[in-house]
Amino acid sequence: MGGNKPFREVGGKTLLARVIDVAQAQCDYVMISSNEDADVFATYGLPVVADKPQAGQGPLGGILGGLGALPDDTDWLVTFPVDCPIVPVDMVARLQKAALNAKVKAAFSSHADRDHYLSSIWHRNCATVITNQFADDNRRVGAALGGMDAINVEFQTGDAKIAPFTNVNSPEDLSALNKILSGFVRAQGR
Repeated sequence: MGGNKPFREVGGKTLLARVIDVAQAQCDYVMISSNEDADVFATYGLPVVADKPQAGQGPLGGILGGLGALPDDTDWLVTFPVDCPIVPVDMVARLQKAALNAKVKAAFSSHADRDHYLSSIWHRNCATVITNQFADDNRRVGAALGGMDAINVEFQTGDAKIAPFTNVNSPEDLSALNKILSGFVRAQGR
C-alpha cells in the first residue's frame, strides 16, 4: 500500500482510529500492538506492546506480546487487525461465548466462507502453546488456533449491508471502502 497503513484514512478517520473505536466499544482494556516507537501512537493515549519473543515475529508475535501484557484481572485477549476496520458490534461477546461453550482457549471469526484468524479471542493460557510453536519456527496464526482446537464463529452481513472484516490492503481497497461508507452515511441521513 505504501506509507504507514494504520494512518491511512477511510471515511474521515484513520484505519487505526476506526479499529480503536470498535475495540473500546467492546473491551474494557485496549492496547496497540506495534514494534514502532510508542511516540508514534501518543495521540491515542493507549499502551503500545511489542512482539514477543522479539520484533519481527509477525502477527503471532503481536498476539504473544498482548497475552503477556494483559492486566492481572483479564483472562482474554481479543485481536482487531488494523486492515479490517469493519467489525461486528457483538464480535467480542460472540467469540468469548463460543470459546467458553466449547471449552476451548481460542475462537476466530469467519464471514462468507472466509476465515479471519486475526479477528479472534485468545485465553491467556494460550501463551505457552504459542511459545512452543515459535520454538518449532512456526509463526502461522492458523496453526496456533488449530493447536488449541479453536472454534470458528460465522458472522453474517448486518443490516448496514457492509460486509464485516472487509480487508484494506491497497489504495483501491481504501477507495472502495470510502465509497461504501459514504453511501451508508448518506442512507442513514448523517
